[in-house]
Amino acid sequence: MAIARRVPCLLGAALVIAIAGCATTRITSEWRDPALSSVAFHKVLAVFQNADPGLRRIAEDEMARDIPNAVPAYAVLRDDELRDVTKVKARVKELGFDSSVVMRVVGVEHQRTYVPSQVYTVPGYYHGFWGYWGYGWTTVHEPGYLRNDRVVRIATNVYSVRDDKLVWASESETFNPASVPSAVGEVVRVTAKAASTAMHEPA
Repeated sequence: MAIARRVPCLLGAALVIAIAGCATTRITSEWRDPALSSVAFHKVLAVFQNADPGLRRIAEDEMARDIPNAVPAYAVLRDDELRDVTKVKARVKELGFDSSVVMRVVGVEHQRTYVPSQVYTVPGYYHGFWGYWGYGWTTVHEPGYLRNDRVVRIATNVYSVRDDKLVWASESETFNPASVPSAVGEVVRVTAKAASTAMHEPA
């Protein structure tokens, strides 16, 4: 199978994720290795880098469920050895992982936006009493308001472990996710589409 088909599958080409709330995600930056066509992925290590073990497990389960051939990192690596690169490298090599998808929250922000007032009108007449009466009753005024958004920024890197090489990367923003794990699920869905598009464009 060509990489043009592998990478979209790797990131979850056929995802159907039910995200609570009204979360929306957009890719803000994206990069791919020009030599990506030479890479194959068969056993994927799904990693969510976070200091909270419980949150990391939930997010890695979300990733592993939607990325074919993926294994959550917590299932094969102990919490106390995650920062020991030598031990992790030996374990990953022993288990035969050839690739990894690594996600990390790089920022959580709260944005306040003022939405200005708007007036919607149905045409009427000003000159006569009854014309203005009709005009006034068919005018609806919508006052301005402040909108508060929670924005979660997540970096996603795809590595060829065998070659110790970054092959695809992106940074994304998710607005108003119900939780960080739901933001991860939303990012997996959106990056799958972005990767699929990238794979079909000339290098």
